[in-house]
Amino acid sequence: MLATLERIDAPAYLLDLTWTARAWNGEAERLFTGWLDRPGDRNLLRFIFLEPQARSLIRDYENRARRVVAEFRADVSAHMADPAVRHLIDDLRRESQDFQRFWNEHWVLGREGGERTFNHPRDGFQRYEQATFAVSGHPDLKLTVLIGARDATASQVA
Repeated sequence: MLATLERIDAPAYLLDLTWTARAWNGEAERLFTGWLDRPGDRNLLRFIFLEPQARSLIRDYENRARRVVAEFRADVSAHMADPAVRHLIDDLRRESQDFQRFWNEHWVLGREGGERTFNHPRDGFQRYEQATFAVSGHPDLKLTVLIGARDATASQVA
C-alpha cells in the first residue's frame, strides 16, 4: 500500500478503525506537521485534540474538530464494543474538554469530502478538496487524499 501512496501526487494517508495512520506519503508528512512528520502516536484524533499545533494548523479549528468527532462517531458506531475504540474514546473524553463536549453533542455525520484548509508553518495557507475511499478487501481501512484546490489564492483574500 505504501508504494501506491507514494505514487499519489497529493497528501494521502491510510487510517484504520481507530483513525490511526497506518501509511502515508511524503506530501502528507509535509502537510501534517506534528502528526505524521515525527515519531510517536499517529492517531488523527489524538493529534487534533491533544496536540496544540493542530489548533494553529487547522483553519476554523472548532468547526473542523466538531465535524471530525461527528464523522468518527458515524464511522465507529457499529464497533463501539471494540476495546481499542472504547479505549480511544475514553482517553479522549478524559484528556480533552473539546472532545468531551463534541462527543456529548451526539452529532453523527458521514465522512465526507469537501474543502480542508490549513495554516502551514512553512508553506502558509493551503487549501484542498478531500476525498476518502474505502479500501477493497479491508473494511476497517480508509484512504484519504487531499487534492490541491485550483483557486487557493482567491480563498486567502476571503
